[in-house]
Amino acid sequence: MIHQEYFNKLVNVMTSETYLEDVKKARAEYIKIAGEVFEDDKSFEMRMTSFLEWYILAHPINTINKTPLKIYLDEYTSSIKDEEREFFSGLVNTIHSIFEVKGQKKEFLKIRDLFSMENYLVSENNINHNFRKGDILEAKVFPFKGKYFFSNAFCFHPKKAGKFISGELKKMKKNNNPDISDFILKLSYMNLKWERARGIDAKEIYR
Repeated sequence: MIHQEYFNKLVNVMTSETYLEDVKKARAEYIKIAGEVFEDDKSFEMRMTSFLEWYILAHPINTINKTPLKIYLDEYTSSIKDEEREFFSGLVNTIHSIFEVKGQKKEFLKIRDLFSMENYLVSENNINHNFRKGDILEAKVFPFKGKYFFSNAFCFHPKKAGKFISGELKKMKKNNNPDISDFILKLSYMNLKWERARGIDAKEIYR
């Protein structure tokens, strides 16, 4: 992630002892939908990163009804420098969705949000993944200085699951359901089951 140091600073504050109980509650809620991951799982580190980003960016703390990111911006505003503030403002506007890789354009990756059907050109700076056209993935995209960037967490879904995923997203859009966050976490759980049972056809799990 671009400016990882800013994000780390935010995480260190919002996972400190003051917010430890909130982190535990959020973790329990996350596991109920996305499944529990163990150290011997291949994607353990990535899934821990995914939880942390979800907690910081999207999960409101019950007693305050604000995300940890917004709490940080409100309570520590005087100590936040201008560039940090611009970075965090971008994170506030994060787009968390399921995307399809459509191709490459110079130093940018062209992706399509399979829910909104909007296209984005995302900077490939600070990315350590090899993307291929047709890849279907869960990701978070945020604006910063006139460009779009990825966060650190990804979940690559098998291409065989593409039809199921697209179909479910179309149903949700047709029913005027703009919140797909729980569905994204359910897909993450399906992906975890598929990861643990590679001999099973993805279509048997993604349904």
